[in-house]
Amino acid sequence: MKTLVAGGGVAAIETVLALQALAGARVEIELLSPGGDFIQRPAAVRAPFDGADTPRVALDELGVKRHRGALAGVEGNVAFTSDGGHMRFDRLVVAVGARPVEAVPGATIFRGPISAGAVEYALNCERVVLTAPDARWTLPLYELALLSGHPDLTIVTPEERPLEVFGQVASEAVERRIGSFVGATVPDRVIDGALVTRDGRLIPADAVIALPRLHGPFIGGLPHDEDGFLSIDAHARVTRDVFAAGDATNEPVKQGGLAAQQADAAAETIAAEAGAPVTPRPFTRILRAQLLTADGPLELCRDLDAPAHKLAGRHLTAFLMTKEHV
Repeated sequence: MKTLVAGGGVAAIETVLALQALAGARVEIELLSPGGDFIQRPAAVRAPFDGADTPRVALDELGVKRHRGALAGVEGNVAFTSDGGHMRFDRLVVAVGARPVEAVPGATIFRGPISAGAVEYALNCERVVLTAPDARWTLPLYELALLSGHPDLTIVTPEERPLEVFGQVASEAVERRIGSFVGATVPDRVIDGALVTRDGRLIPADAVIALPRLHGPFIGGLPHDEDGFLSIDAHARVTRDVFAAGDATNEPVKQGGLAAQQADAAAETIAAEAGAPVTPRPFTRILRAQLLTADGPLELCRDLDAPAHKLAGRHLTAFLMTKEHV
């Protein structure tokens, strides 16, 4: 069964590794990725403080045929690439991630490793505000705050409480460690000396660091919501032969561990359809993360459906531990 995996991040690598482990020679795996390395972006929050390169692993280490390019559209069982090429598949896993766009005009945008210098400069200002346009995934803001030790720093987010996605206990633990927090507030723009909020308030700031807003990939030929994110079922299936995992999906929380759980569900289903002795399980939404602080990491965990390694993936974690980062 020819399986094409589009992407080069957490979800893509976890899919490849899971298929290799579960299906073996029953599947022929090919990888479509615009870059040649997997970059551990969650570690990028350290860069403004220690200047270290963000860890990366060459995708060729996966041992599958790799094509350089990006997924542009799908028609039937043909995937079209951004350079005008096309590839046939029996199964496709879309793991292309989301598209970050500026959401707070005038702010310094934290996009990962490429933002290290600008973020370091902003953190040297006297009054600093960290903000996010939505509550999909705000953990990097709190890591920047806790790693910096800045004496006059305010976090402004739409969350009611700090890191509320992890629940009340974790939120209270984080709140004790940070400075000023302004919740239930959506940032609008930055003017000279202040962050303007959606409701018209002015929060004094000499520098504002903001997370980007994420838009879906808008893959032609595949059903998506108004923001371009792909709708998936409990087994990460989009259509009969197409699956999706990671930030490209309409899962509201965008996080690597959840992406890996979706990838595992897709891989189990594909392996079973290829004849492997596997019983596909729906993906779970167990949110695990390390919150990096100057005093060491805090381990956070929450079952999102109930009333670590920085990237938690059943196969990806073991893979990363055996590779030398370059």
